[in-house]
Amino acid sequence: MSKVFVEYAINADFMETYLIYMREWQAREGRLQVMEGTDQQGLFVEIWDGVTFEEYGRMKEERLRAAESGKGEAAWEQWVRGGLAKLHMWHFTGI
Repeated sequence: MSKVFVEYAINADFMETYLIYMREWQAREGRLQVMEGTDQQGLFVEIWDGVTFEEYGRMKEERLRAAESGKGEAAWEQWVRGGLAKLHMWHFTGI
């Protein structure tokens, strides 16, 4: 069993667009859960279930590449407070 965690804070100006995008993505991707911090509004964590280390590598590369190129549906560079440097991804496996 493995999980990927993606953590970032969303700029208030893009909150509505971000929420629409993520709700659509969750509906398409059954292994994705998105949660918002209760004491830090705008701080989000994506939790992806059953992602292999190889899949994680592709996910991370695609997320950052799409964001840097401006291609893709999401504008992560604009959405994330502090830009891509503040978008963090980790892969965990059970012990």
